[in-house]
Amino acid sequence: MTVIEIQRLVEGANANLTDKERNCVVGDSGSGAPRFEVYHFAFSLCSEKVRTVLAEKQVSYISHDVQILPPSMENYYPGYVKLRMKGGEVTADRMVGAYTGRSSTESEGFDPCVVPTVVDHKAGKVLVDSKAICMYLDKIINGGSELVPNDIADEVQRQVSIVDRTPHVAVLYGADPDGDVRPDFVQEAMVGIHDFKVMKLRENMKEARDDEKLMAAYEHKIQKETAAKHFVQTPGDMRAAISEIKQIVRELDFDLATSNGDWVCGERYTLADVVWAVSLFRLKWLGMGYLWEAENASLDRIANYAKRLFDRLSFQQAVIHWPRSPPSKYVREYYS
Repeated sequence: MTVIEIQRLVEGANANLTDKERNCVVGDSGSGAPRFEVYHFAFSLCSEKVRTVLAEKQVSYISHDVQILPPSMENYYPGYVKLRMKGGEVTADRMVGAYTGRSSTESEGFDPCVVPTVVDHKAGKVLVDSKAICMYLDKIINGGSELVPNDIADEVQRQVSIVDRTPHVAVLYGADPDGDVRPDFVQEAMVGIHDFKVMKLRENMKEARDDEKLMAAYEHKIQKETAAKHFVQTPGDMRAAISEIKQIVRELDFDLATSNGDWVCGERYTLADVVWAVSLFRLKWLGMGYLWEAENASLDRIANYAKRLFDRLSFQQAVIHWPRSPPSKYVREYYS
């Protein structure tokens, strides 16, 4: 992709992103423009992974904190979707449509209307999958922590894939049919949200009538959100998602018991720890910390591991204290 093509797409995506507080440079870029331009959302799980990696690598970047919740839904704007689709061209034949409560591109297909998206201006690339973005950043940036060391790369990637496939989205948008523990404001916000998403998608389609690929992208996204509404309203699907998360937590405890170090892959902090930090904090934020806390004191390895993860400076900067990241009653101790 040429510099001119990239610039044209970026300008189109940025046309509606005008809030100076949410669209600014993060970190010290020196005298030149930052190499990376990052489209993300404060509370997006996948965005949190990418921001934490950037913090670990000590990289400055142009930050676009895209509002992906009602009423604006900036991630549905045609300019942003066009930019994202350029990065997702290799997977355009397997767009999203179904829904399993996950955000993994590998299992769900390419979603043209989500975050994060990263533009590497130096390489002329648009990157659209959080797992691939994190791997890419670690490979090409020399500074900061080495997050995927060659000698343990296979185990790091195995752990990253476990978190990538965890049904985090299901337990955010859907209630546990046996007792909804999500914060009250989340429960209220999720009422009717999928119908609202479909409505906003159809509104944006009016501006895309002359673009066949863009229209197809919106149609696929509508199929996904329609399926999501059915999923979160189906008790059996939600119970299965929660049961899977419980099993994943139990397996994490086993991996920690055999890691021979403070971190999940041993003595070195890696990308596996970055993604586990995001995952465990989200579950705790939603009220699911009971999986390894008070009622499950036998899993104190996870509780101690989580504390080490949450206390790390990069995670504090990129997630806990990131502007506009909302606290919940379950993580009050991290917000003074």
